[in-house]
Amino acid sequence: MAAARDSFAKLGFERSTNREIAAAAGVTAAAMYRHFESKPDLYAAVVQEATSELVPVLRRAVAEQASARAAFRALILAQEAFDDRQRTAAGFLAELPTEMQRHPQVAARMLANPGEVFTILNNIVDLGVRSGEIPAPKAQRAVSVMIASFMGITAYANTLGPSLGKQATAGFLDLIDDALFAAP
Repeated sequence: MAAARDSFAKLGFERSTNREIAAAAGVTAAAMYRHFESKPDLYAAVVQEATSELVPVLRRAVAEQASARAAFRALILAQEAFDDRQRTAAGFLAELPTEMQRHPQVAARMLANPGEVFTILNNIVDLGVRSGEIPAPKAQRAVSVMIASFMGITAYANTLGPSLGKQATAGFLDLIDDALFAAP
């Protein structure tokens, strides 16, 4: 799994080969097929493993938050801290939207099982609807913008570097706190 994550993070789905991944892991390509039927299945397993490291961090961050605004704030800060500690996992996950767009077989596997991060985001929005912070008709819009922001900040930091990623996080937090725009 570590060899596959490194390869997918560095080379992407298309350029990574099962043979090279197997060699880096010290096994044969045939041995890999005993565990994974295809490269898309291996990719999906690596996504699941990477998110399994992220999910507990996010759950702890939002567990005691009393409002959706506070939970979103805690979530973004927890993501930033995770990205700082787990560069390879963060880089790999940052490329997931691009790989889904390029490879329908990857997208099909990801969309069939959206994962716990989406559950956490939906739970935060549900909290916001129950508390009156988010109007019910805008709940899906709130989920969508949080998913886009969550993925986008990680991709931005992965592409342009951690310092600009921190600026994006700070700007997003300002936006959440109504502190980005001055009153005209």
